[in-house]
Amino acid sequence: MFLLSKHWLAPLIIIFSLGFSTLSAAESAWQQALPTPTKPSLSRLAGYQQDLFQYFLNRSLQGKGKQAFQKVSQRVANNITWRNRKGNNAYLAAYERSYPFIKKVDLQQMPAIILLIPYLESQWQGTRGDPSGDYGYWQMVPEVVDELRTLDHAPSGIKKSSANTIRSKASLSTQAAQLHLRRYYFYFAKVAHHSETDAWLLTMTAYNWGAGNVKRLLADLEAKGVKANYSNFYQALYKKQRANPADISLRAAVEYVPSLWHIAQMLDDTY
Repeated sequence: MFLLSKHWLAPLIIIFSLGFSTLSAAESAWQQALPTPTKPSLSRLAGYQQDLFQYFLNRSLQGKGKQAFQKVSQRVANNITWRNRKGNNAYLAAYERSYPFIKKVDLQQMPAIILLIPYLESQWQGTRGDPSGDYGYWQMVPEVVDELRTLDHAPSGIKKSSANTIRSKASLSTQAAQLHLRRYYFYFAKVAHHSETDAWLLTMTAYNWGAGNVKRLLADLEAKGVKANYSNFYQALYKKQRANPADISLRAAVEYVPSLWHIAQMLDDTY
């Protein structure tokens, strides 16, 4: 993931503080359509995440945006299904390793597809990465974690622990990531007024590319008179990446959600 730019930190702290209780007040449409399994198993959880991801994509992708997403999905397929010489797949191993923890996570009314992120980020390894940069299960940078520790709504374990401890512990890092994702979602859903599914897909993109980059591209669409929904955003991101093939940040951004989608499909196919 990339560091949140400083000019975004203060506004998001205020937005997050105001919106925390609002987000947890009402059941979302996706929760009504696809209730969380009451007795998850490896197979049931994998199937639920795949169905939920499909639900989101079906409601947020159409036309050229959908076509671009499908092209990128085909491009990243080998990255996700690749196996080493022993026949092992890092994402399948990560899923099995994380399952005892993941099945007990309090999602706090967040969609279960967010739990796919640490598989892509670290293959569920708590000491993956550089402690001075992206590190831990969710590959968060220390500056963001330190800022999350100051939030009034942060759990006591987050407030009392160091950035390195938070990022390397499954429970603390997941709580920190939820804090981070929730405020992004609040902005996209409650401030920018995107639909639930659009807001979550934009949130997941922002987790990798940064909220400032996502907001600027959405603003570019509006300036051109194009409706700023996720499908048009994705088409614009795809075109931007095609025009700048050497830009590593853009490539990661355009491949991020399709890669998560492939992980969901592979887990469902396997279990």
